[in-house]
Amino acid sequence: MTTSPALQRSRTSLYLARRPSACPRARHWAAAALQQWDATGQERDDVLLVMSELVTNAIVHATGPIRAHLARDTAGRIHVQVDDGGPTHHDDGDGQDDEHGRGLGIVDHLAHHHGHGRAPYPYRSRAWAILTTTHPAGPRTTAVPATRTLEPTA
Repeated sequence: MTTSPALQRSRTSLYLARRPSACPRARHWAAAALQQWDATGQERDDVLLVMSELVTNAIVHATGPIRAHLARDTAGRIHVQVDDGGPTHHDDGDGQDDEHGRGLGIVDHLAHHHGHGRAPYPYRSRAWAILTTTHPAGPRTTAVPATRTLEPTA
């Protein structure tokens, strides 16, 4: 069985503890992958912002550890995915104050497609977004490790 060229992609994953430091760590990790994939400028910034918003939502609204996943297919689309332990049960009001509640609106604006659903065990929830880029990926594969785990820091 052959795989469609658009489905052959470079990919990388990162496991994070659910704490505020997870967001900057995810951005730093994603920036390294995007550099390997020659994504620059506004495309790079958009992917980093979407990654930040999805990881932040997992920190604020979910339980358990977080897995961030980033992939680039040969058509040039960047796939951002964040898995977590599922929603917490707390009331934040309407979520639309001056400093909160805009994350998914930002994702909606920047992504070509996005959504959420169930994630495989041990995670329960998955949020994802696909961003288009102006140039397809070349045959080069990533030098970023396929999976990386960051140990919690004290």
